[in-house]
Amino acid sequence: MKFTKLAITLLCSAMLFCACTKSTDVVLKINGKEITRAQYYEDFNKIKDIQLKNAPKEVKKDDSYAVLSLKERYTNDLIIRELLSQEFEKRKIEATDAEIEAKKKQIIAQIGSEEQFKKILKENNISDERLKSDMANEVKMDKLVDLITTKKVTDNDVKKFYNQNKAQFSIPERVKFSQIFISYNENDIKRKITEADKEAQLSSANIDQKVKEQMAKQDKLAKEVQAKAAKNPSNFAKLASEYSQDKNSAKNGGDMGYITKGSLDKELENAAFSQKVGVVSPLIKTKDGYHIILVKDKAKEGVQPYSNVSADIKAFLTRQNKFQTFQKFIEGLKQNATIEYADNSINPENLKKELDKALAKQVEAQQKENAPNKDKKAE
Repeated sequence: MKFTKLAITLLCSAMLFCACTKSTDVVLKINGKEITRAQYYEDFNKIKDIQLKNAPKEVKKDDSYAVLSLKERYTNDLIIRELLSQEFEKRKIEATDAEIEAKKKQIIAQIGSEEQFKKILKENNISDERLKSDMANEVKMDKLVDLITTKKVTDNDVKKFYNQNKAQFSIPERVKFSQIFISYNENDIKRKITEADKEAQLSSANIDQKVKEQMAKQDKLAKEVQAKAAKNPSNFAKLASEYSQDKNSAKNGGDMGYITKGSLDKELENAAFSQKVGVVSPLIKTKDGYHIILVKDKAKEGVQPYSNVSADIKAFLTRQNKFQTFQKFIEGLKQNATIEYADNSINPENLKKELDKALAKQVEAQQKENAPNKDKKAE
């Protein structure tokens, strides 16, 4: 199974916050905090194995552009996380068990289920202890961001954004309708009949005859249901639940919600946008079958009112403000930090040179690979 972005994030976070030192061979010092070779490469190699799991052997080599890029990002992330850890300690920022549990529930909600969450942890060999440590650091980071973000988003900020970005809040013409769908596709009916004939007892002629009979039944059913709906439109939802062969909408009484142009078959779309509200349509035939629709509402093209979107705008601007403040704060921490690279291979200046070499090598190899194809075209 492919590793999810969240799984990799959890694994990286836990590793980078880990303070174990298994060797006296120091490769990096961050404000005096020593990072050993064993610690650095044990964690880096685990992350490399995850992210380059299915990559070709050439890509996994230490001097490849992919590995060097990963090392550059890993080193930068390690420095940032260590600086944050020091900042947490300096400001006495802590995380309670209740806060850690709340953060865990938040992540589970983002994933979709606790079962899927546990599956990700198991596949990535993340222990409960490591997970708790990582969640604690996430809580501390949230607290730190709140502390350093002094500028608040005002109503004037929200209104200004709305007025300057009205195009983002435009609404296309749309229509809300319910439908009853009766399948009338010869190929689909034939496939179902053939699949049901598990012992292959039916001849081609028998199958064709059954298809013809079923098509006639579906046609009759569609006409009968349309007549019932047209006679009593208020009963449309009940009829959809009982007769519609589109199971997804049938369970909601045929409700299709609001749709915009370009999202449906042309025949169905034309009928929906031209039909009056509250009137049951005649049978509408598409490539899939018959549709009977009841238009419930129509909305013209326009711009959402400020009152409908102000809360969302404020939330967006608040997140943006926090992110920008945090980015500036991190840059300040890095500029004021004393960072010593005992291993030149992880020094950003040296990594940049090696990345340039690797990229040039990669481009050259690609050009050689494409050369035979050019020669063949010339011939």
